[in-house]
Amino acid sequence: MHATDGRAVPPPPVPSLLSTPVLLWQSSGPRRLRIGAGRARAELARLTAAGALVLYDPVAPSAVELVHRHTCGPRTPIGPAALPLPVGEGVDAPRRVAREIGRHGARTVAVVGGGSAMDTAKLAAVLAVGGEPRFTAGPHSGLALLSRTDRPPPAIIAFPTTLGTGSETSGVARLPIGERRSRLVCSTTLCPAGAVLDPCLTGTLPRPLLAAGALEILLRLTGPLLGPHPMADAAAEWLLEYAALVRRTADKLLSADALFSAGMLHSTDRSRCSDTEPAAALRLRLATVSAASHQVWPRVSVSPFAFLLWYFADTAATVTGTAKNAALARLFPAYLELALGVRGRSPWADGPRARRVARVLFPEAGPDPAHCREAAAELLRRWGIAPVAPLGADPGRLGSATVTSWPRALTGITAKDAAALYESANTPC
Repeated sequence: MHATDGRAVPPPPVPSLLSTPVLLWQSSGPRRLRIGAGRARAELARLTAAGALVLYDPVAPSAVELVHRHTCGPRTPIGPAALPLPVGEGVDAPRRVAREIGRHGARTVAVVGGGSAMDTAKLAAVLAVGGEPRFTAGPHSGLALLSRTDRPPPAIIAFPTTLGTGSETSGVARLPIGERRSRLVCSTTLCPAGAVLDPCLTGTLPRPLLAAGALEILLRLTGPLLGPHPMADAAAEWLLEYAALVRRTADKLLSADALFSAGMLHSTDRSRCSDTEPAAALRLRLATVSAASHQVWPRVSVSPFAFLLWYFADTAATVTGTAKNAALARLFPAYLELALGVRGRSPWADGPRARRVARVLFPEAGPDPAHCREAAAELLRRWGIAPVAPLGADPGRLGSATVTSWPRALTGITAKDAAALYESANTPC
């Protein structure tokens, strides 16, 4: 194709562009998306030279190393500001960081850390210009919105040091409100202006956190496919293709512990058994898919409430005080079995679409829903993240809390229905 002036017109964005450093779909997310080894050092050096305020997670080793190198090195310009993010302060953390942003008069904020660190910085940037979260006081909704502001917030550039959260490309952030409760704040102003994906940032992640990140990415892709909401064919194909890619990549990454120290992983593809693949490349691939999962292709004609499993896991994590990924791991096999048992479409699932997911991800299990549940549980065990204990709360209490907190997302599902899922999840495979 050519424009009227004779210049070549680039082809439309397609999923295969995911593997390239310049992603055409990034126009709907961060304005600057940098992917690849060495990107973090170069980008942070550029930002500190321009006077950006740097926030970092003091308990993330890769964050501390990167920030220290570029704010204390001999070539660093005089005056860059680098502040550790408050750890363990819960509800007060975003406001404390907002005050620091205002004190420095920062127009650009770089945040180096995991999901909680990025969420804190995103919220703080909006609070610094007068934005306020709006939500009900009781447990009637797990969502919160932001009030309008007269001034634009500082630009956030995210450097994720973990895998799976996707906070670096999303317009949502988790807001703690005390008593082990939180709200999911949603606003386009929360979407970072830029993100940097560099394997050096995830190089110190222990195996359990790598596995947890892989699970979160896999379920973010498959959750909407299992759910009952209508979906465009393009979105379904994208989600299914990259869910399979995540499983293959995570299988390689998590099945080669002995090679982590060497930084090389042997391919599990027998047709290319002589190849080796760096562990860093596998981590970067997972990080790229995670970032992409919040962008155009997976959201074509998809309801914002399509990921039902997330709402059940969110409530279980909040009520029991456990990690959300632990709750997801406990619930996923049981929910998959339930979805596969739906003949057509119900408030729980799209049965035919769920069966397609099972054929792609668990071909060894065959069509039986119980066998697919066992295959999903076995996959989690191989990755080292399958929980060994029940959720630790009464299923009836969890069921009531879920449908009360997420009524719009779970339309047609009663508290008794939800309790039955929690009860089933407590039965070991």
